[in-house]
Amino acid sequence: KRKNEQIMSLLKDFKATGKDQAMQLLESGASNLKAMQKLYEELFPFPKLSAASNDFKSMATTASNEKVAKAVISTLDQVEEVSEMTRKLEYFIILHIPKIEDGGNFGVGVQLDLVKKLGEILEASSKATEDLLGYQNARAEALGKLSLPSTSTTVTKSAGATTTDGKKEEKTSETTEEKQTSSSLGVSFESRVLAVAAVDTLYYSKARAAFQSCMLNFMSAIDFVDKNKDKLVQPKGSGGSGSSHFSMY
Repeated sequence: KRKNEQIMSLLKDFKATGKDQAMQLLESGASNLKAMQKLYEELFPFPKLSAASNDFKSMATTASNEKVAKAVISTLDQVEEVSEMTRKLEYFIILHIPKIEDGGNFGVGVQLDLVKKLGEILEASSKATEDLLGYQNARAEALGKLSLPSTSTTVTKSAGATTTDGKKEEKTSETTEEKQTSSSLGVSFESRVLAVAAVDTLYYSKARAAFQSCMLNFMSAIDFVDKNKDKLVQPKGSGGSGSSHFSMY
């Protein structure tokens, strides 16, 4: 009996923590969305993909396109942040699902709808993360096909000894040779430059879409919780059973 009381006390603490986290997200929801919108406008300034593609051509032969790299990394951070917020909401809802009984389960249905929605958000976030992490590899492959000019240096060392007035002297010499390779400019090279720019444009587009989805998903989840928080906290009403039932998960 004592052990059962300890478990129930622990679950009660978990429920209180989950509720506090969810309410804090509600309170900070507007400011979080404003911050997301501001960052989005900074990362994705081009009104059309054609404008982005034209800009990226000038960076197609450089080791990195900082604009796209920043957009991808920042979007990955944003996806992770929204995923963490989503998990907090999911934690809150699951701990407040009561035992389903005959009748009066409308509030429980609202809870389950949100759990399903949150699960879909997390799945989409996982796919977006996996997709965006392919950027550096895709760009490296396209860049490698350019065969850009390179310089290699070879250093040759030799040692010898001479004898002067009965004294032996060690002497060393060193020669340095540089070799330069050049790429053949032409239609093929120009096409490969465009291919690198296309990779940058593609992942810029992927990052932009993922960031937009992050904002929309977070906005819709917060809005849903705000509109239904009474049913989410007390799905059976103030007079209903408040005990959670976890066997369904």
